[in-house]
Amino acid sequence: MSQKEPPRQITVPEMAPHIHSFGVGENKVLKISKWLIKWISSALEEGRIKPYDMLPSKSDLAFHIGVSRGTMQSVFRYVEDCGYIESKQRIGTYIKDMINGYKLKKLTSKRELAAEAIKKHIVEYGYKEGDSLISTRKLAKLTGVSNATIRTALGSLISIGIIGKKYNSFIVLTSSFESDGIVTKTLAQKVAESIQDYIKKSLKPGEKLPPNSELASMFAVSVKTIHDASKLLVKEGILYSRRGRYGTIVSDKSDSLHARMYNYEKIEQKISHYLSEKCAIGDKLPSIKYLAEKFDVSPKTIKKALDNLAEEGYLAFSRGRYGGTFVTDIPQEGADAYKWLALNSDYISNIEN
Repeated sequence: MSQKEPPRQITVPEMAPHIHSFGVGENKVLKISKWLIKWISSALEEGRIKPYDMLPSKSDLAFHIGVSRGTMQSVFRYVEDCGYIESKQRIGTYIKDMINGYKLKKLTSKRELAAEAIKKHIVEYGYKEGDSLISTRKLAKLTGVSNATIRTALGSLISIGIIGKKYNSFIVLTSSFESDGIVTKTLAQKVAESIQDYIKKSLKPGEKLPPNSELASMFAVSVKTIHDASKLLVKEGILYSRRGRYGTIVSDKSDSLHARMYNYEKIEQKISHYLSEKCAIGDKLPSIKYLAEKFDVSPKTIKKALDNLAEEGYLAFSRGRYGGTFVTDIPQEGADAYKWLALNSDYISNIEN
């Protein structure tokens, strides 16, 4: 932050976050995010706040709005990716200076991709006003995302009047809407392209990429988005990461990416491919012992690979008699993977039979 005056702390009362009620199926994150973006825009325009003023804490806002801190964390991340705020560890979240030629990046999340796939499903299968949609479980299989993502996508469609909630079912309110088409690029993929352009212009093979915090500031997105974008470039062989002070290095294409990878990274790729080819959301994976024997590595290496995939949102662990490792999302191995799941009629008919 480069400002002459110390930042002012914005208080909760002056923000007046009186949005305590949410409709059935309404997307809380999206509703609160839109409110926060609107408040920041109008407050900046009216001179009530300035760039670098500090927002209240997530906990304080969550308490007054009546949602969990996790929901507020998702709101801050969404608004940060839209370019209105920036968070600094041990400092807080401040209003960004958007005057100097900053262009907002449109967030294309899994929720938006799922919502677009549901809209396409409504059109292609000839739903009429009042018809009930297939279950959220079938929609999750149809689009290749988690049930939680489907619920947030349905909430988005409720908020714009395309579907509604009747008892325990979702019903179509209208099939007369414009479709944006299936978008296959997420924000992380867009940022990955921007980082790749930066590498071509500014770095040579073997040179270290700037820290994630610096890249986040450069491309006006969250540190997590930079982290996700870098992972995509690592998988493409454009970057490779090393532990500790070595950081993330620009790859030399003449060198073998596979040779530079840690053993658990190689196994992570193999398990990721296994998830894409063999698994559906909700499936239980074989035991660590079985996977260790299958891939001829130690159980510790398997555990490390599974932990990484869980961190990326593809797996979840459950304890107890019926516990284990369960598939929560399907990795996309190609640009058309999501599109295929959304449009392939044979796949849909298999689900419904």
